[in-house]
Amino acid sequence: MTSPLPPRPHRRAVLALVALVLAACGGGEPRVEVGAAQASRPIAGSSQIVVTITNEGDGDDELLGGETPAALAVELHRTVIEDGQASMVQLDGLEVPAGGSVRFRPGDLHLMLVVPDETVVPGGTFDLTLRFDRSGEVTVPVEVVELLDLVEDAPDPEATAS
Repeated sequence: MTSPLPPRPHRRAVLALVALVLAACGGGEPRVEVGAAQASRPIAGSSQIVVTITNEGDGDDELLGGETPAALAVELHRTVIEDGQASMVQLDGLEVPAGGSVRFRPGDLHLMLVVPDETVVPGGTFDLTLRFDRSGEVTVPVEVVELLDLVEDAPDPEATAS
């Protein structure tokens, strides 16, 4: 009877190659943690959510989207400044790399509440469920604050434009 594995000296090489390929593909396990989340008081039918997502694991993950009963939709956006004008680009997903973090804030990456309901008022809270490719769903409470309270963490527009 023949063994399905290569001879012993080659097994180590094959196992090392498989481990290398898995490491390059983020083959480890992600360990996603979602920090304290805040949303701005709605203005013109939308609200921004700021939050930091950290992946303490050794495998990459991807934020695919979110949902909440407090709004019609939750969208991932990036603010882009070209020729002195800011515009928002909607994203289908966003990588959360192993050992890294992603920070959502005004003027940069942000989560947008589309048509928030009457519960999204300063001092209120609502639940936000974020969907990850590998980590599944994570639900966090979101505190609603005035927009200016979020802007304190916004990036410097001069630095973003360059």
